[in-house]
Amino acid sequence: MALTIGIDGLGIIANADALINDTGGTGTGDWGELGGGTIGTNPDVYLYGSMSIGNQYASKSGYSYFDRGAGNELNFNSGGNCYQQYVYLWINISAKGAFKTKAQKGFTIRMGGELDANYREWLIAGKDDANGWAGGWKLFVIDPTIAGTTGTGSGTLNTGAIRYIGVWIDTDVSVRADSVFLSQIAVGKGIKVTAETSTTGWKDLADYCTDYPNRAWGMMQQREGIYYVYGKISIGHALTQSANVSFTGSGKIIQFGRSEFWSGSAWVTSYPNTANAITVEDHASYTTTLIDGVVVGSDKGRSGSTIIGDSGHNVNIDLYGGNNAASVTECYGTTFKNINGVLNAGNDAQHKFYSCSFLNCKQFDPVGAPEIKNCIFAETTDADAALLWNESIVIENCSFVANATGCGIEMPSNAGDPYTYSALLFSGNDYDVLNSSGYDIEVQKSGGSNPTSYDPAGNVIDFTASFDFVITGLELDTEVTIVTAGTTTVLYHLDAASIPDGEGKYKATYTHSGGGSVDVLIHHFQYKPDISNIYNVTLPNSASSAKVKMFLDENYYNP
Repeated sequence: MALTIGIDGLGIIANADALINDTGGTGTGDWGELGGGTIGTNPDVYLYGSMSIGNQYASKSGYSYFDRGAGNELNFNSGGNCYQQYVYLWINISAKGAFKTKAQKGFTIRMGGELDANYREWLIAGKDDANGWAGGWKLFVIDPTIAGTTGTGSGTLNTGAIRYIGVWIDTDVSVRADSVFLSQIAVGKGIKVTAETSTTGWKDLADYCTDYPNRAWGMMQQREGIYYVYGKISIGHALTQSANVSFTGSGKIIQFGRSEFWSGSAWVTSYPNTANAITVEDHASYTTTLIDGVVVGSDKGRSGSTIIGDSGHNVNIDLYGGNNAASVTECYGTTFKNINGVLNAGNDAQHKFYSCSFLNCKQFDPVGAPEIKNCIFAETTDADAALLWNESIVIENCSFVANATGCGIEMPSNAGDPYTYSALLFSGNDYDVLNSSGYDIEVQKSGGSNPTSYDPAGNVIDFTASFDFVITGLELDTEVTIVTAGTTTVLYHLDAASIPDGEGKYKATYTHSGGGSVDVLIHHFQYKPDISNIYNVTLPNSASSAKVKMFLDENYYNP
């Protein structure tokens, strides 16, 4: 079944389809004009449905607005019906050259509680500069609580009672037809998925938001193969989820977009720099499954999506709901790039990150025990490190490359000292590891791991070599004991081998620091004793292995 998708917030407040009793929102809102222009419905230029609100200004100025009506004011203050939400407004211009300049306040978005007093304005264009906007439909996302353009507005805006939303237009060129068009208006913080299943999740979100005959939400749009996000995408929802959610996608470029206004000195974001996000949520009664990309073998992935932040926002990626232990996040070949807000995975051993890349991001916090394998952490923007270690972490075969702002890994605790790095490779970092635990620790290098430096701003790290000696060819439940050669000093003991060796038998792995000689003692009650032992094995300063052959004991009898 198709995903159940909704606006995370108040929802549609205007459809721009009728001057009187617009069918959006309460169905009683009206459009009007205050000034020297004309306003009316336009059936020729529209985005949503089959109509827009068209405006004509011939060397005139004025305010074209939507009136929510008395008693329907929007409250963006704490506790209000629109708290921490934003206004999504579609605008089209066809004659930018008719506007006055930015300095003359050519074209602004205006919101107020009164029609001609106590309003705030955000300048979005002048004939001399429209921030690259030459014309056509464009979505603006405005947080009414942020300051508007310096030198504009009137009085003090009451953000707890906004009734009027529209555009101020000032022209010095005669235009003989509608040249400014307004379409659907929504209020929310983004979109949410609350039920059902999709194998093309990212595409379905964009298609749904821009199914213009039926809706023009705009929170996610596809342009020239790139999926642009404005606000927050919640996959699953802690409060309103009504069924299990299964969201699968792959191979998409997901770019967080920008909505900007002229502050008076620069183009700046028009909604909070923490508002853009992808969040996986779940409900105590319903699971959420997010799978991006395709798993390859047992520890690799391919065809993942590329998720890109933007320079104007600290984009947040939170991949764990925490309300249902059966929920799963799996990323295979996914790239996270320029993510400069929260970036975490959640405390669940079922989560998987295989062949993922974390490029130019803030610190990735696994929180718990997801599997992190064959990943790349490069060019972190975090002052501490690209990855935050924890006592439950499961990580191997990963690379930490060209991290200069921070280190490759941060070690925040000494609870598990000594620690083991399993096939973790470091290159081109200013410092490989930061020890912020407050104590000196030991890191044992296993499987070719090669950290060599620690940040002197933290505590000391003693990097010690550690190598794996793998005994293969074992039968299931074989007992393995390794002792110092010629003695009974036990160095390693395994009660029952249970990990497959990839060749139909089982294996045991002894991690050591290199050098010395050992005896390997093999015991299984169904197999001949001592015959499979290996004596006086010299352990090299590298990974090594030995294969044993076991023989059934013909004298064994188990009635």
